[in-house]
Amino acid sequence: MGWSMTKSITATYFGILQRQGKINILNPAPIAEWKKDERSKITINDLLHMNSGLEWEEDYGKISDVTKMLFQDEDMSQSQIEKPAKYKPNTHWYYSSGTTNLLSGILRKQFKTHQEYLDYWYNSLFDKIGMNSALIETDMAGNFVGSSYGWANTRDWAKFGLLYLHNGNWNGEQIFDESWAKYASTPTNTSNGRYGAQFWLNAGGYFPDVPKDMYYCSGYQGQMVAIFPSHDLVIVRMGLSEEFNFNELLGDVVGSLKK
Repeated sequence: MGWSMTKSITATYFGILQRQGKINILNPAPIAEWKKDERSKITINDLLHMNSGLEWEEDYGKISDVTKMLFQDEDMSQSQIEKPAKYKPNTHWYYSSGTTNLLSGILRKQFKTHQEYLDYWYNSLFDKIGMNSALIETDMAGNFVGSSYGWANTRDWAKFGLLYLHNGNWNGEQIFDESWAKYASTPTNTSNGRYGAQFWLNAGGYFPDVPKDMYYCSGYQGQMVAIFPSHDLVIVRMGLSEEFNFNELLGDVVGSLKK
């Protein structure tokens, strides 16, 4: 199970749709409930960057917005929609699984039928790069739980990392534009170099012994797909504990390559 590594997969579909000319992430989020208040200014780009300014509590140690959503809500795409604006868009970064499930709901709106939405996650990405073990669970309303409930074996998670390492090119086919990989790995202006577009970053040197161009998918229990453009390297770690020295592991692997 990838837990929040699934967020990086969810974001990728926006890159694929954008390459196909079917969506513009700079447009306001297509949410009817927001059209008559200050939330109307929130763009898809703001949501991808976790920069919407919407109220949310991401705390797994108690009953919070995220735990209620993941374990009680029938339609997880609505959880963040219902929250009021706490800050102006693009002024305050806050990590929100509700935001990613809202993005999954926005993806669903791009298709005429529910079946097209379900198929797209497989035929536009997983099938193309051979992620044959990949599975994304849906909620009871039929939305992919893009924040958390993605599964794949270790090699298939590595394939996803390789797709980004190769800037969206897979065996000669461009799945998303090269510029999308740069977009995903560029810090949003309010995260202190820690977050891009549904990917975590090392741009601010969070891991001091790891190259700053490394960016990664990160799961709740310490799962990681780490991408190193400067070293032509992908590292996958599937673990069941966050009590792990990632700086040492990643730094040692990179150090061994230099020798």
